[in-house]
Amino acid sequence: MQPYSKYLRKYQGISISGAMILISILGTVFGIIPIIGKIIQIRSDSVALSESIAQLQTKVTVLDSEDEATYKNQLQQLIAAVPADKSLTTLFTTLDALAAQSGVAVTDVSLSKPGSIASQSAQKLTNEERQIGSSLLPFEVTVVGNYQQIHDFLAQSISVRRFFRVRNFEISFLDPSNISVRMGMDAFYSPLTVTIGATESQLQPLSAKENQIIATVEKMPILSVATEGQAVISPTSNETRSDPFSP
Repeated sequence: MQPYSKYLRKYQGISISGAMILISILGTVFGIIPIIGKIIQIRSDSVALSESIAQLQTKVTVLDSEDEATYKNQLQQLIAAVPADKSLTTLFTTLDALAAQSGVAVTDVSLSKPGSIASQSAQKLTNEERQIGSSLLPFEVTVVGNYQQIHDFLAQSISVRRFFRVRNFEISFLDPSNISVRMGMDAFYSPLTVTIGATESQLQPLSAKENQIIATVEKMPILSVATEGQAVISPTSNETRSDPFSP
């Protein structure tokens, strides 16, 4: 027993120091380090919350800076150019109005892939449609008239507020005053989104370029029965009718 007592007295100071070091290490591992981690996490959460508050404040500022009626009116103006569905009514009535204004006779109109009249918002877009940012409704139209009438029809077809584009055309010269042209064309439509943006998504005011585009579209004439929710605008009159089938 005496050798053990002598041994303990000899290394008592080292044992106490070792125990204190061990306690310090354990306190650091199980106490200080977790607290530091929590502090860092709280700091990170605080920064993220501050950014979220700043984004929400930006949204509030943007929404307060513009009148809701202004945005609704701009949306209606744009929908007249690119409807939310295929809008076959505006397609045919625009072609009729273009024919009446230019003087050509429309002898045939055919849809390449009519499908459902609905918007088909779940339909997959082609690579071309993804690049354009809009769905395409291809169709073919045959018109007959003289050179000037054909020229006027083409010029007006790409400057009305029901966006069309000409893909190709075939010309048949029956005689100098009787030219038949069969054109492959596309009409544009873009289904409205059915989801609401997340709270953290950014909302920026319209840029000067975007406002200029809207102003340009608003200057384009409407030659068709408007889309749902809009008045019917006659190409030869400023009068409006809520029912296109009313007298």
